[in-house]
Amino acid sequence: MRLSAQIIQSAEQRTNPLGEREIILRSLAIPTIEHLAVSRDQFDTMDLSNNHLQRVENFPKMERLATLYLGGNEINFVDARNLKKNVPNLNTLILTGNGVKGWNVISDLGDGCPKLEYLSLVGNPITRRQHYRLYTIHKIPTLKVLDFQKVKQSERERAQRLASSAAGAAMEADCRLEARAAVSSSAADGGVTSKTYNDDNETNTFEPGEGKNAEESFATQFTLEEKAKIREMVANAASAEEIDRIENLVKKGIFPGKNDSSDSIPPPPPPPPPPSEEQDNGASKRQKTGD
Repeated sequence: MRLSAQIIQSAEQRTNPLGEREIILRSLAIPTIEHLAVSRDQFDTMDLSNNHLQRVENFPKMERLATLYLGGNEINFVDARNLKKNVPNLNTLILTGNGVKGWNVISDLGDGCPKLEYLSLVGNPITRRQHYRLYTIHKIPTLKVLDFQKVKQSERERAQRLASSAAGAAMEADCRLEARAAVSSSAADGGVTSKTYNDDNETNTFEPGEGKNAEESFATQFTLEEKAKIREMVANAASAEEIDRIENLVKKGIFPGKNDSSDSIPPPPPPPPPPSEEQDNGASKRQKTGD
């Protein structure tokens, strides 16, 4: 069922036990967030639980909205720019029982929700990944409660140490790969124009051996031994620029050796050796004989 203006206007509205104005839009089989502007930003809390939502996006300007219940959906994507611009005061987000599995979603929540203090991702695939809790605490430093457990100061310190370690660098590299894979998947579903851009807004061009993204090339273009070496390079990378260089080479199907560069130019050939004295004397005799 589409979330029409009529459904929003006829939905249950109440003052909840916390004294907040709340609108109930749960269990309506809603596939997409739309038409919320008709609510006129009159609610502190919105309940969109138990629908068929896959993406958190398309919110109009809702500066009053502080609590969002999205449990029991199929969410695997968050539009950070939309949330940051239009829902700037989001404080509580319940995503229990969804399909979140990528580090990129955690990163997007950190970028898009600068005031987020309470977050639940219980029942999402990502909670089974190593260092999930520490990574989330690092990426969303405003959190006070994660998965209904208070964030401790000792956890913040451990999260900071993880972020500065080789394991943290590898997780950031995975986050970039997963973000690019999500964009590619969205484009394949018809949600994004087929024209893609890199970070400098330059049009990407196809190169032989290049996959749709680094993740695809990594899976199809390299042996198990090469994959292990690439993971080690990412883990030991000294800077974000080094990780980007490795990713660009992997995407093109090129094994990133230590001194490789996708933009390197082969050196010019060495100059020919000077002629020997015997060659000079022979040439002089032939010239005299010819005269």
